[in-house]
Amino acid sequence: MNIDALLTSKDPDELRALALKLLADLEQQTQRNQTQTCYIQQLEEALKNARQWRFGRKSEAFQGEQRGLFDEDIAADAADIEQQLATLLPEPKTDKPAVPTRRPLPPELPRQDIHLAPASDSCPDCGHALRFIRDEISERLEYVPARFIVHRHIRPQFSCEHCDTVVSAPLPAQLIEKGQPGPGLLAQVVSAKCLDHLPLYRQQVIYQRSGVDIPRSTLAGWFGAVGAALKPLAERLHHDLLQHPVLQADETTLSILDPGKGKTQRGYLWAYVTTHSAEQAIVLYDCQPGRSGQYARDILDGWRGTLVVDGYAGYQALFDSGQALDAGCWAHARRKFFELFTINKSPVAKLALDSIRELYQLERKIKQRPADKKRQWRQRYAKPRLEVFHQWLVLQQPQAAPNSALRKALEYILKRWPALLRYLDDGRVPIDNNRCENVIRPVALGRKNWMFAGSLRAGQRMAAILSLLETAKLNGHDPYIWLRDVLTRLPTWPNNRISELLPYAENSFS
Repeated sequence: MNIDALLTSKDPDELRALALKLLADLEQQTQRNQTQTCYIQQLEEALKNARQWRFGRKSEAFQGEQRGLFDEDIAADAADIEQQLATLLPEPKTDKPAVPTRRPLPPELPRQDIHLAPASDSCPDCGHALRFIRDEISERLEYVPARFIVHRHIRPQFSCEHCDTVVSAPLPAQLIEKGQPGPGLLAQVVSAKCLDHLPLYRQQVIYQRSGVDIPRSTLAGWFGAVGAALKPLAERLHHDLLQHPVLQADETTLSILDPGKGKTQRGYLWAYVTTHSAEQAIVLYDCQPGRSGQYARDILDGWRGTLVVDGYAGYQALFDSGQALDAGCWAHARRKFFELFTINKSPVAKLALDSIRELYQLERKIKQRPADKKRQWRQRYAKPRLEVFHQWLVLQQPQAAPNSALRKALEYILKRWPALLRYLDDGRVPIDNNRCENVIRPVALGRKNWMFAGSLRAGQRMAAILSLLETAKLNGHDPYIWLRDVLTRLPTWPNNRISELLPYAENSFS
């Protein structure tokens, strides 16, 4: 088409064709500009994400308690400087007595009294006898390194003068027949690995410093024996978990060694936990070689109820079959907006965060209320706010650039909206899945230390032990003391009373 000729033409059809062509060209150019603008925004967001990941704070709180990597060194330097200043500067004059700001030492710690008497019972100024007024007590915290002791079981033997029968007291039953470790040492090895994330080779070095050389292979054998002994308790724990109508679930990666290939493969540790309001505080871990939803269906076989998850598709079969109701996690929805706000101070993300914060403020007011009262409160106060919030989200979605972080955050929350509203209709359902994320977080820390499970069987044994120890923690027990008591009683404990040893049993140990 000759544009110059058309510009001088007076033919209406030709002028109309020119206008249409110019409009088409303009529309194409506008689309190209929008595509390029979206691509530039995605690159900028990716760059900001990378910078935030490398240099920024990781906390989700606006004013978090994130500390630097070397804060311990900084605190030590500050204390050293303060000590030097105290010796160089004169004491400040004050009319008011100094108010102690340091926290008192825990009262449950054992005290060892050290009496310090004056050098003389006579007054150093006038020589007269001193009269006792009171004891001035100051406390200092001291550390006594862990030590090994040997229990010598001395059994006097007696013989019958009539028939030469020899009689002696029986040895106490022990977990490892004819083994040397006592229940306290076994509990220490297991809790050090599972709770303190100390691999067995590091434990071996620590014990060597105390004068006892225990080969790593021996420690591994002890760990396996404890896992086998605790298996009935873990199975009972699983049974009791399935009696609760509301559960929370999450999963994280765990490398598993393939003994045949000498390489690790990506496995998963699944976590299931009862809610804060449940009668029993239970957490169950399950180690599996993959993330297929079939593993969740196997663990929850025979259970029906409400499952709080973050939206992973592996649980969808449970929801589609009607076995479980899908309850969403508001913390997960909030996290996407928080990351966006942290990177570029998005005003849309800020408004979304403010709306979600209101929901949590309402939850704090009813934290201790029964389930029926929670439901009434949520229906009265949270539901109207969520209706307004939903209308606002629907208006914001088409305005966000395609494939942008904001668009993805809006799409996630709108896609999960029915599940996110589930907590309104059932006071037993929590607003988020933070409880499950908290019980799975120690696994991520341990993963950095022991790095992988030696086999799928070893991973499942670790999962069973972790289930019991973390359940003990949820029920307010010292997990080491609980485990030591259980390992002491297990060798002679009847199988039909195994549930009495669980951390949430009425007569459980403390």
